[in-house]
Order: sequence, then C-alpha cells, then structure tokens
Amino acid sequence: MHLYVALWVCGTALALLLGWQQRKCWRLIWQLNGWRGVAQQPILWFLLCINLHPNSILERVTQMRKYFQRPLAILVGTRVLVYIDDPAGMESILNAPECLDKTFMQEGFFAKRGLLHARGQKWKLRRKQLNPAFSHNIVASFFDVFNAVGNQMVEQFASQPHLHGRAVKFTDAEDMLSRAVLEVSCLTVMGTPTNFTQTDDAHIASSYKRLLEISAIRVVKPWLQIDLLHRLLAPELYAEAEKCNQLLVEFVAGIVQSKHRNWQLRTALSEGAGEDSTAWQRRIFIEQIFQLAANGELTLQEIEDEAQSMVLVSFETVSNSIMLALLCLATHKGDCQQRLRAEIASVFPGQGQGSTPDAPHVGLEQLQQLRYLDAFVSEALRLLATVPMNLRHVSRDFQLPGREAVVPQNSIIVLDTFNMQREEEWWGDNAKQFDPQRFLDQDDQPDQSPEGEDISGSSIPKTNGQQKQQKQQRRHSYSFLPFSKGLRSCIGV
Repeated sequence: MHLYVALWVCGTALALLLGWQQRKCWRLIWQLNGWRGVAQQPILWFLLCINLHPNSILERVTQMRKYFQRPLAILVGTRVLVYIDDPAGMESILNAPECLDKTFMQEGFFAKRGLLHARGQKWKLRRKQLNPAFSHNIVASFFDVFNAVGNQMVEQFASQPHLHGRAVKFTDAEDMLSRAVLEVSCLTVMGTPTNFTQTDDAHIASSYKRLLEISAIRVVKPWLQIDLLHRLLAPELYAEAEKCNQLLVEFVAGIVQSKHRNWQLRTALSEGAGEDSTAWQRRIFIEQIFQLAANGELTLQEIEDEAQSMVLVSFETVSNSIMLALLCLATHKGDCQQRLRAEIASVFPGQGQGSTPDAPHVGLEQLQQLRYLDAFVSEALRLLATVPMNLRHVSRDFQLPGREAVVPQNSIIVLDTFNMQREEEWWGDNAKQFDPQRFLDQDDQPDQSPEGEDISGSSIPKTNGQQKQQKQQRRHSYSFLPFSKGLRSCIGV
C-alpha cells in the first residue's frame, strides 16, 4: 500500500514538474490556434513520428499542411516546434536577434565547427572577420577560375560517351557537376587546383555528398547525434560517416597546412626584402585568414574548420542549384531551351558550340545581359528550393510581430521555404508550374502609385482580379529565399 502511495506521489510530482516546464509551450499553442491547437497535438505527434525520414518528410508536410491552421505549434518534450510558411513570418524570424542560432537538431551535421555552426557573439565576431574575403570585387576576380573549370566541364561532357546523347544518366551527370563545383570551391577558398574535373580517385566529392545525406538523417532523427546511440542503432551508417569524415578532414587539413607553410615562407621573404607582406594576399580566402592567425585572432585548427565549412557550403549549394536548373531545362525542352539559346547567341555572337579554342569568356558584363538565363535559374530555385527548410533556435522569449503569441526560449522554428515558394497567394494560379517569365514580368513592372491612384491623384477602382494581380506583382520581398535572408544570410550574398 505504501509503495502505491509513493509511486502515486512521485508520478504526480513528475507530472506537475513537466507541466510547469511546458507551461509556456502550451500557452503559445493556445495563442496561435486556441482549443483546436491543443486538441490536435496527439495527431501532430503521430504524424511527426511516422514521417521521420529525409526522403519523405517534405512530401508529407506538403500533403498535410493544408489541414492545419498556420503558424502551427507542436509540443516536443519540454520544447515547442513552430512551423511557419508565410513571407511575413519568415521575415520576422530571420531578422530577430533571438533567432540567430542554428538548432540542436543540426548538431548532427558532420562539420560541427566553424562559421557554419557558430552561435551568438562567436558567430557575429567570426562573420565580421570573414566578411572581407567575400566582397563583390573579390568574387568578381574569380571569373577566370569559373571560365576555366566551366570549359573543362564542357570538354568532359563532349568527350565522354556516357555524358552526352541518349546514353547520359542522371547519376553520371550529377557526379561530373559535383566534381567541377568542388574544383571551383577548392580554387576559390584555398587557392589549390585539385583536377577533380578529370578524376577523383579518392572519392572526395562523393564523400561530401554522402556525408550530407547522413547529416540529413541525423537532423530528423536527433537521437543519432549521440555517438553511443548511433553506434548501437545504426552501426553501418556510423562507420560510413566516420570513414567519410576522416577522409575529408585529412583532405582539407593537408591543403591548409601546406598553404600555411608556403604563406609563412613568402611572408618571411617579403619582410626580409623590405616589401609589404600583405600586398599580395588579398584574394584567396585562406590567405586572408592566415593573416588573422598571424595577428593572434585565429588558430590553425580554426582555420582548418573555416576552410572545411566554406568548401562544404559552396560545394553543396552551388552543385545542387546547377543540377536543379539542368533538371528544369531537361523537362522543359520547348520554348525555354529556344529562348536560352537565342539569348546566349545574341550575347556571344559567332561562337562555336562546346569547348573550342575560341570558347567565349563569360564576365560580369555578359552575365548582366543574360536576363532570361537569370530568370530561368531563379524560377528553378523557386520551384525546387535548394534549402527547402530552415531551422532556427530561439535564444530567449520573444513576441511574434503582429500577434500576441510569445515564443518561449529554446523553441525550434521551422521555416518551410519550399511550400512558401509554391504558394498561389504569392505566385499566382500557376505557382506550381515552371514559368521563368514571371521573374521578367516582375522586373518590367512599372512603379505604381499607392492606394490605387493614377498620376493625377484620382482614385481608380479595382476589381478583385486586379487586386490579386497587383498583390502578386508586389509580392513580399521574403516570398523568394533561395539562399536565405536576414541576419544570418548566406555569406556570399
């Protein structure tokens, strides 16, 4: 009898403690969705548990989101997960100082150090240190690298039987593109040619891609972030991740250490000759942060971490973006291909096809003239988002703008970019169709005076259709987020 009483008391105490810990979470659920939000929690828990796989979770969210009022809050232990899929919500979160950090769920990412995973003041300091390495002039100075690797890639596609014609396979084309982008990343970040466009016997590019896939699994199954559980529950996956991780750490460390020795030697020689030792080192990212190390601001290990982060993010986003654009091009062979060919021919007249001795040099001036190409790539990134979902950690309580809802500390914010960029409210009735023209129409729209007035100040009545069209023409600036925005936007943007 006494045992039952003791168990009952302990159970009650634990329930009260849990309820106290969850009080702010339940309040947010009530503020957002009322009784409906509270009652639907068991359904949301069930849906969350059965769809925890990176290959299916996005599809399931797309199917189920229409049945729930959004923003949506889901209780997860003593935290709350807040799902947001509208531009105004995205803007408020991405510009909130309280939502600057990545979430604990992203600790499963193999590169756990560097700017990619820095938090709070450390992130702000490191971002400030690294920003000069990504100025517009420095990025523009790499067009010779972009052209050289691009021409090498064209040569490979033209000369390899399995990379052109009807024999081409998606996996082969993806591998070629991945290796070319990794070559560019290594040249621009570390100033080191790797010849990946010709061969990758060490499987560096495929190891990067595989680790990203494993990291995605660990994000949606955060218990795998605990090494012991990962070894017990998925031993083969754990062993594969460790092997790939070790390979990539050694790959980057070898390059950084070699470049650092050369940098120290050149600096010593320049100082001995009375020359300015910093005059030559204002181009390559790695050489700029070597100077930070010389000033005592970074260690060699931190430099290796930053180089790994920069190579990784540039490799992942650029290779995925190019592949998505090519997929859209392959599935829209009619007007899109014809318009692209015509535009390229007009900007580069008289140039032969493929990699020829007179292959054109693409510069910033030429890119600015390729308006349809720009619209084409933008539409590909809209329809097939490179980063379909973004996660943020809430460092302290804050109020959602325009609402009474207060998001508690340690909440997880999920920003659904993929579905927002396919929403008819912002992109029209053909939101789920591929139409690059929408970006050209938006650029060509003349400025309209507010409140529906003409230039004489007279009021112009608008039909519902005209109001909807005007809303789409003036779509929210955060309705298109190919590389994020706000306080923690992509460093290259």
